[in-house]
Amino acid sequence: MRNETRDQTAHMDICIIGNNAKSVAAATALTHLGCKVALYALSENEEQHLENYKFDKYLCDQWRKSIDEQSLTYHNLNVSDIENTDFKHYWLFLDQIPESMQEKLVLGLSQSSRNILLSGIEPIGRIDQIANQLSSANVFYIPFVFLNQASVYLATIAPSLLLVGEKSLGTAAKNLIIQKLIENSEQSHIHDVKTVEFARSCMMNLMASKLSLLNEMAQAAEGSSVDMLDVEAILQLDKRLGEGFLKSGWGYGGSTLPKENAMLKQHLKGLNLPFNMIEEVEKINNEQKELIFQKIWRYFGSYISGKKVVIWGAGYKRGTGRTKGSAIHTLLPLFWGHDVVTLIYDPLAEDELNEIYKQDSRLEFLNSPYEHLDTSDAVIIINWSEDNKPDINVINQYQTPVFDARNLLSREQASQLNGYYTGIGHGK
Repeated sequence: MRNETRDQTAHMDICIIGNNAKSVAAATALTHLGCKVALYALSENEEQHLENYKFDKYLCDQWRKSIDEQSLTYHNLNVSDIENTDFKHYWLFLDQIPESMQEKLVLGLSQSSRNILLSGIEPIGRIDQIANQLSSANVFYIPFVFLNQASVYLATIAPSLLLVGEKSLGTAAKNLIIQKLIENSEQSHIHDVKTVEFARSCMMNLMASKLSLLNEMAQAAEGSSVDMLDVEAILQLDKRLGEGFLKSGWGYGGSTLPKENAMLKQHLKGLNLPFNMIEEVEKINNEQKELIFQKIWRYFGSYISGKKVVIWGAGYKRGTGRTKGSAIHTLLPLFWGHDVVTLIYDPLAEDELNEIYKQDSRLEFLNSPYEHLDTSDAVIIINWSEDNKPDINVINQYQTPVFDARNLLSREQASQLNGYYTGIGHGK
């Protein structure tokens, strides 16, 4: 019995190679599900690597638990070290791994008969090409299309939709790692690798297109004396549309959707097909991030020089300190170009903003969202990561104008404000 248990555990050992949040989430999620994981990444040591993901509390907690229990070990990535390992499963995350290193890793795994899982956002067909370079029949592609929570770890231990591309028909049903992930997912679907690649691109670009169209309609709503909140409530009744991404705001950020837009455009260009829709989606999204600045400009009659604004949130979505593609990077240069003082409240994003802007003296952070409201000319909401929504009573003490770029406040909350309020698409 003891030998049988040891043999089963050996089959659950997995080597994860990656340098992004998704690879860390996969490593910690698999330890949570009972696997033993060796993670290879580019940081010098485990503490330095974990520092990159401290914005995700749940991921960090599981990381430390797994390290303590020795179900997770961290290793600095060296391609030659991988060639000398012998795991039952290898999971390679291509994002944020230099292309030259990717090629060496694929070459090193090319003669292996082991189970090989691949993840990453690559041009359509490249994952299929890599799968065919590998001699193993047990090659699988898992795109991270299920990241619908702020915590990438929580989304990974219970995926909303797990897509699996398999190189050889019927092999996914025999893979223990994939079966564990399927057991914990709400929905799952298995198909060939290239079809899953194409489906991933379609999903992401449909999300971006839907959100961009909604934001375009929100601007039309303002000019038509219609409140987009009412329209969104009606749209969400139609199950054909789904509730996800049916909320107007400053647009979308992160790395996935913009990267998918760019790669699909390049793919269509290579096929000599038009890509007008994708270009328009990108254009709408970029312009949407300037909308709150335009509203502030109009509110003050273009006299914004020397004004002081409090900005709540900087992350591209709720609950994250990641700011890539966030409206914060559009607004800050616009404000600073007009000598506007910007005070930011977002404890999760402070480190990343300081790194991006090289400790710029114009980058000032608050310890509380309500700090300096008494001397500020406006509050801008980009995101909100607190457990409770903003305190209307505190805002009313100073009647500070509120510019809600995320439509965070409900109509009831907005109506309780004594001062000026505007969101996105409020035409009434």
